[in-house]
Amino acid sequence: MGKARRAFAVVAFTLVSCSSQMLPASTPTTEVTSLRLFVTTPMIPLVTNLTAAYSRINPSVVFEINSGSYEAMVEEALLDEDAYLLTNYLPPEDESPLIAFPIAQDGIAVIVHPSNTVSGLSINRLRGIYQGWINNWSEVGGEDEPITVITREDGSGTRHVFENLVMGIRRTTTTAQIAPSSAAMVVSVARQPGSIGYVSMSYLNTSVRALSIDNIAPTLDNVAANVYPLRALVYFAGLQEPESHFRHFIGWAQSPDGQAIIAQNYAPLLQDED
Repeated sequence: MGKARRAFAVVAFTLVSCSSQMLPASTPTTEVTSLRLFVTTPMIPLVTNLTAAYSRINPSVVFEINSGSYEAMVEEALLDEDAYLLTNYLPPEDESPLIAFPIAQDGIAVIVHPSNTVSGLSINRLRGIYQGWINNWSEVGGEDEPITVITREDGSGTRHVFENLVMGIRRTTTTAQIAPSSAAMVVSVARQPGSIGYVSMSYLNTSVRALSIDNIAPTLDNVAANVYPLRALVYFAGLQEPESHFRHFIGWAQSPDGQAIIAQNYAPLLQDED
């Protein structure tokens, strides 16, 4: 397997405007183009918003969306050269042949039950909790209550991001409960007052509360400003350079119009300052 080719810079695609086209005398039959996407579960809110907005301006394009675990979606993408993967995690360049194009930034929110009195943690204390060294909320300024650690399943992209940013080479405690999806993680934490977990910020709701990390709140503004510590780029990735309709779609996602849609639930790409 060759070394991965990855485009970390924003790709400057040429977007074709339809406003200057002459209308034909008769209405032609519209040819429908189907674009196939494999989507990891943290990216479901993003792909929903992007494809809905794009289909409104390009009604001849429809999307075939398959979602699932990171490992399953990567496997599908590696078998389908015409499809693209949407994910917030990619393996090291020398371990994958995928070509990747960034479109957004995601924040990984550390979540607890709303009744928890702890408002934030340092990276070191968060690491200690997930290593199993800190076992009671009283050790980090909270109530005298055992900590229930919840993590994602092996192979989860969000787990890869969290462990890269927080754990390094350290192992998550073997007593941790396993949540099989982002939605399941939120439900698990919401049902267990002493629990702690982590999800893409797009999954936050009032059933859980997000902690500040190193005194920085997990907000879209803080992710966009590059100050929240648990951040990850979001990519479209495929086996080849995008052509035609996929090229236009990815270019639109990187354009100001696409970035405005992305900013509803995720942080847009960093913009160069003049």
